[in-house]
Amino acid sequence: MSNKFQQFTAGLVSMLAIAALISAGIPGPVYAQELTKVRVAVITTASTAPLIVGARKGIFKKYGFDVEVVPVATGVQASQALASSQADWSGSGIESTVVAWGTELPYQAYAMYAKGGDAYGLLVRKDSGIRKFEDLKGKRVAVTNGTALAQALSQVLLSVGLPGNAALRVNATLSNMGSMMVAGSVDAMVGIEPFLTLAQEQMGSNGVLLARMGKYVQGGGFFAISNKWADANRDKIPKAVEALWEAEHFIRHNQQEAAAIVAEFTKTEPRVINIAFSHYDFNPLIDKFTQESIVKTVDFLVKEGLLPGSVNSAKHLENALRIEKALAASRPDLLN
Repeated sequence: MSNKFQQFTAGLVSMLAIAALISAGIPGPVYAQELTKVRVAVITTASTAPLIVGARKGIFKKYGFDVEVVPVATGVQASQALASSQADWSGSGIESTVVAWGTELPYQAYAMYAKGGDAYGLLVRKDSGIRKFEDLKGKRVAVTNGTALAQALSQVLLSVGLPGNAALRVNATLSNMGSMMVAGSVDAMVGIEPFLTLAQEQMGSNGVLLARMGKYVQGGGFFAISNKWADANRDKIPKAVEALWEAEHFIRHNQQEAAAIVAEFTKTEPRVINIAFSHYDFNPLIDKFTQESIVKTVDFLVKEGLLPGSVNSAKHLENALRIEKALAASRPDLLN
């Protein structure tokens, strides 16, 4: 028997076998699909873990995406990357997303990559005399202006009948406010995990956690997609969201492994990432509390002069909520 005849016979047998499988209702082999290239701007914090884990564990690839992770330092840089088409996807904080809506930056939210207002906290110096919220009046508080942290401080003050600006806000970055506390240049800080716990550890008995902020604001943020990428890949958006849901599901069920992955990416100890993870809920649903928190965020940013006017957040969330409803029906397993 010639080699050509043997090759022909083998090919014929293979085709007949596949045809038999298909006719029997059994799927044949899955051939490699062409992957869609995506650049993802990722802030190097624990909260953006689903984007990091989704890329490192091949979850996005499983759904047809060849993801390149581009580390950025701040939410502002992530927004700029999306707006300038330097990135296709990103994690965008709630306040950053609201500003994008209000200033018509070309990207939208499609799911939540994390939640957790309790990842924010009010740490005070014991020697500052701050024992309750009312004592914050006139005190120096390190906080990052224009963020959910500043909004949380304002909400705390309003809750006890003080003006939202009754404390003296000292603008600080997430990474340097702890050193300001240790040095005594501020009386308190509104920080985010893990920086919050690390600062408290440095201060020892002089660092007192007065409150967690989950009652006042929503933490985490949105999975954002640039309008340019969305317009070119409209049919792929639900798959991108589904992949994110699976990455969050992985984190909820494999916290230690996920923490190790994020620690490597952020060049941090896994212990530190686990501190932050304990205060986040990696749940993609845009729930009622989140929607109410967004409305408060809009009001806060308008008063701060960071938004030119009010924003119809419900309209901006329509696509995300429609995809969420369909996906919750087709993939309820990803929500357990």
